Amino acid sequence: MLKYRLLTDDELKELEHEFKQFLIVNEIYDEEWRKLNAEKSKKVDELIIMFSNLVIEKSLKRIQYLEIATSEGINAYHCKDDEIELIGISTQQTGINFLSLTPDELSNTPLSIFMTSKKYEKERETTIFEMLNSGCGIIDEKRFGQLRLAYEYSTKPRQN
Repeated sequence: MLKYRLLTDDELKELEHEFKQFLIVNEIYDEEWRKLNAEKSKKVDELIIMFSNLVIEKSLKRIQYLEIATSEGINAYHCKDDEIELIGISTQQTGINFLSLTPDELSNTPLSIFMTSKKYEKERETTIFEMLNSGCGIIDEKRFGQLRLAYEYSTKPRQN
């Protein structure tokens, strides 16, 4: 059963060595693979689905941080093992487009920054896959850390 998506022909070519190893582990050797392919066997499709699931799941397991920026704000996610943490930045000021703000404009805009977390409703990797498909991009720990600092700074009491 396809869990994520099929690898493209280009991706399969890039992973040819790994695919051959996968076939060997599944006791499919070169001659048998050629025969199955020539017969357009259903087993070929099943093996490609299994390999695609395996490769994509392995990649998704390595993802730790995601972000999506829209005209309304920025949401950054830390994808932990059993929960997902969100730092959101937005503004109540109308006419602000986060996608086109310069750093100067951003520093002069009143921002609302919040942080929350929740348990995954689905498997962690399924959630990450769906988030990537809905427009999130992968970010690094440094970027998420900067947003966490902005949140922490915004929650500190101001001293006069």
